[in-house]
Amino acid sequence: MSQKVIKYFGRTTDFRGNTLWELVSELPNWGVGRMLIRNMFQRYPEPCYMRILKVQAVDEQPGEERKVRVTVEKTWRGVTQPKPVEIYSTSYKADYELVPQDEEAKYLNNNKKVEEVVLPTLIDLPPLLREFVTEETGNSNPQMKVHFKRTHNKLARLAKDGEKPSVSFGVGLGQPKPVSAKLYEGLL
Repeated sequence: MSQKVIKYFGRTTDFRGNTLWELVSELPNWGVGRMLIRNMFQRYPEPCYMRILKVQAVDEQPGEERKVRVTVEKTWRGVTQPKPVEIYSTSYKADYELVPQDEEAKYLNNNKKVEEVVLPTLIDLPPLLREFVTEETGNSNPQMKVHFKRTHNKLARLAKDGEKPSVSFGVGLGQPKPVSAKLYEGLL
């Protein structure tokens, strides 16, 4: 007799673990004080974890995944957020794991932190716009001011007066990468 072939249909997912409801519903005191990780964030070398501060059950909606409202102290990429964060909209995702209490020190003792990025305050205009602005103003090298909204989650800032940016942005026609350079031979 031939062997059965199993075919899977639909989208695949990278999630590994349980939903927040599955985790906190089994713990005494709803897991307050325990440490959680989200597997999606374990790709970073800096520690990413959450400590449960408060759990609030939400009425189950028929036909929807079971959600729970959890307030956590979040450490993302080695930086602990200044205010507690509420997890609700992503609590249904099966990507959370409870950290065993004997392994919590591994996350707490990891001192790696993401480096702050210093952005330039002015960048070049795109080539066509640069031509129009040069014709109108007579300025041979017009630049535009960078607007950047700072949040607690972004570890970047605009350069101060006299400070050198750690990244640079070049606007232009671009140069092909070495892998695809042969496609552009004779064109540029």
